[in-house]
Amino acid sequence: MERIFATIAVGMILAQPALAQAQPDGWTVEKCSRYSLAWAQMTSGDMTGISARFLDDHADFLASGCLQGQVCPVSKAEYQLADTLALMAVAEGMAGSFLPFSCAAPE
Repeated sequence: MERIFATIAVGMILAQPALAQAQPDGWTVEKCSRYSLAWAQMTSGDMTGISARFLDDHADFLASGCLQGQVCPVSKAEYQLADTLALMAVAEGMAGSFLPFSCAAPE
């Protein structure tokens, strides 16, 4: 019986970080809201040069509450969009580490 309680206790302790990640704090929610508005502004016009993958990966980032995702700019237009969004984010008081823009290292 003690072993069962010990196993449950360990499981609860290990699960706490996962629960914390699933529940964003107020500032994270606010950053995501501000960033989502900037994204909507920037993508309301001409999207020439922006790939479907870039848009899909970014949609996944927003759908996660801006908690998970990686968006890799490839084209000149994607880099320009990412740079502009980064400047807007910093102007709004967000750290650059909040942004989803990065590319996986080649294997």
